[in-house]
Amino acid sequence: MDVTVTLDENLLGKRQAEWAHWLAHPQENPLLPDDSGQLNGAGSTIQNELCVYSQLQPQHSEGLLHSGIIVTRRPCASVFDLTSAEVSGVHALLAEVRAHLDATVRPDGYTVGWNVFPAGGAHIPHVHLHVIPRWNTDASAGAGLRYFLKAAVAASERRPENEAAAPALPASEVLS
Repeated sequence: MDVTVTLDENLLGKRQAEWAHWLAHPQENPLLPDDSGQLNGAGSTIQNELCVYSQLQPQHSEGLLHSGIIVTRRPCASVFDLTSAEVSGVHALLAEVRAHLDATVRPDGYTVGWNVFPAGGAHIPHVHLHVIPRWNTDASAGAGLRYFLKAAVAASERRPENEAAAPALPASEVLS
């Protein structure tokens, strides 16, 4: 599999600016469910008393059809801030979401993950668990989250030193 990873040295700065906006204007946060449990730009939802799953509309899924997010009803910056009850609620809802996706779109696998804080890829300060169904026919079938992170490190090593955004581990240590 040949995957090109484009590195953007300004991405962390963009994420930090986005967080600053959402922190200054929490009422605009698109990841906070409204009173009916709906998220802005969301399609179908599955809910429990502590969290909401919203399947993203195609225009918001960035090519990851049938993907969605689980968010807590309580505003919370990261997975590390969840209460024990919220952790249980997210896990229970994840099982319901899997059953729903298995029955409706029959994926061959899943990528499930959290982005935490701007450096970790979160651009809105509200905890959300990505649920991405995957198929054997996907262009990136077989590649998990770490594959893309390792590819980015390897690509950064190939750039001239004056272009490197941050020190990187040698590819031999990362890609093994």
